[in-house]
Amino acid sequence: APPNAAPAGPGPRFGPLLLALQTALLVFFAAATKHSDAPYSHDQYVAFRDVMAMLLIGFGFLVTFLRRFGLSAVGFTLLLAALSMQLNLAAELACRLLAGNAGDPDTVLPMPVSLPALIDAEFAAATLLISFGALIGRVSPLQMLIVCVAQSAFYAFNKAVLVLGAIAAEDVGGSITIHMFGAYFGLAASLALGPAPDRPAAAHDAALPDKVSDLLALLGTAVLWLFWPSFVGATETAAPQNEHRCLVNTVLALLGSTVAAFYLSHKLNRGKLDPVHIANSTLAGGVAIGSAARLDISPAGALLTGFLAGAVSVGGYVYSSPFLEQHLGIADTCGVGNLHGYPSVVGALLSVAFVALHSGAPFLKFGVVSLMARQLAAIFATLVVSVASGYLTGKLAAAVQEKGVPSYEDCAWWHLEY
Repeated sequence: APPNAAPAGPGPRFGPLLLALQTALLVFFAAATKHSDAPYSHDQYVAFRDVMAMLLIGFGFLVTFLRRFGLSAVGFTLLLAALSMQLNLAAELACRLLAGNAGDPDTVLPMPVSLPALIDAEFAAATLLISFGALIGRVSPLQMLIVCVAQSAFYAFNKAVLVLGAIAAEDVGGSITIHMFGAYFGLAASLALGPAPDRPAAAHDAALPDKVSDLLALLGTAVLWLFWPSFVGATETAAPQNEHRCLVNTVLALLGSTVAAFYLSHKLNRGKLDPVHIANSTLAGGVAIGSAARLDISPAGALLTGFLAGAVSVGGYVYSSPFLEQHLGIADTCGVGNLHGYPSVVGALLSVAFVALHSGAPFLKFGVVSLMARQLAAIFATLVVSVASGYLTGKLAAAVQEKGVPSYEDCAWWHLEY
């Protein structure tokens, strides 16, 4: 095991920046927020609780496959989620004002803080944790604070001003605004940061899994699989029919991606199953179904969406990840491009057809051609904003790169007695 005393910890700038951010957020909450008087339903808390379980347990344990970085995977997930949720409340308020929504119930000063607002904040945290998956093990806590602040602004702008604002696309479960944005933001930031300072991820012994770390990652998979339907239907608790369709479509999509992941992993891995494929690609259906989840796409349509997403995801792990790292210098620690990137593109493209097939839905306000064009515009806008902002953020984070700190090692950031 590496010596515990070698690294110096998160560094002298981490603590002051974290305290400054929390102080600024406290001022915002004191000056610009109030408790909401909107009607409350316990279903809202159930949705909030399920999504939080996904964030803290599901996302956290999914990335514990790094055998010497499990403590950091779970611990930093907790910090980033707590900080991102607070930042999102401020950033989305600013972006809704920018989009001209002043006077709406959630866009007034002081802003009412409700459970639906906190669920939206959880979505922002999920987006950040997706990006974190591309960078984990190679960035310092200080760098992740910079990424967290920058992404909060860019995510809110893409979501509130563009995709759900000016474009008015259909994306109830976040295939575009959450998964696509988070994946390509993280990959662009990874490109800007470059490979690990000491060794590339693919050749780094500490980045490899062992039996225990693979098992913990599968625990994260199980939690994510269990609660993913709640994630997709979280904003629809006030519309039972829409929520029911979100839940059923998501379960069917997950069933499809699970079978696809096992089949292709066995086929492309010389007759054996790869734990990485099973831990990640089984979830690809939940990623892909988000844009069309409340549409009547038929059970077969949901199952097919999941199967295609699972197949694309495994293919990404087998073919895309090695190519990106070896030829383009894009290190993707957790393969977020394969779990969130490619499946989100598959789901978003399928949603172009699905909105046309279900154009009579009461929540769709435009004609068929306009609906299809808006889905395509949302994909284009999200890819442009996520890649550009991710690369810029990666360059900012690279400016505070700490030298001489080993990658993928818990002992770099935690005081350990073992």
